[in-house]
Amino acid sequence: MTHYPDLTRYSYDESDQEMLNVGWLAPDHSYCTGVVDERVVTALKVLSASYDNQMRGVHHCEFCDTDRPVVLGGPAMDTEVWLGSAEIRVRGADGTLYAAPNLVIHYITQHQYCPPEEFCRAAVGTAGIETAGALTLAE
Repeated sequence: MTHYPDLTRYSYDESDQEMLNVGWLAPDHSYCTGVVDERVVTALKVLSASYDNQMRGVHHCEFCDTDRPVVLGGPAMDTEVWLGSAEIRVRGADGTLYAAPNLVIHYITQHQYCPPEEFCRAAVGTAGIETAGALTLAE
């Protein structure tokens, strides 16, 4: 997978909408680590079932031996969602659109990736989960 620094202009695929990158990680680039509120993970799992920008190929995690992570997602959290071939797109309260590979869930839960707070707020808001207080604590 191509690496894009967080909050840079999205250019992975053609889109008629301006978006910002989040969670496009690669082993040869450092990334922010920390604690991410479980509401963010839940929101991303809910949103993951929509398979935005689904690709034909599969990207495997470059940080570990996990073949292809799967999570339970969707509104009822009962849909098997295979990670590594789609994106999660969320819109912030200010209208900013963010695009993250759906592997971002794995990166957060298994590799302590800490996405930018504004992306976390957008994910929680897009999923309709109540927000109060900080959603990340970067180390």
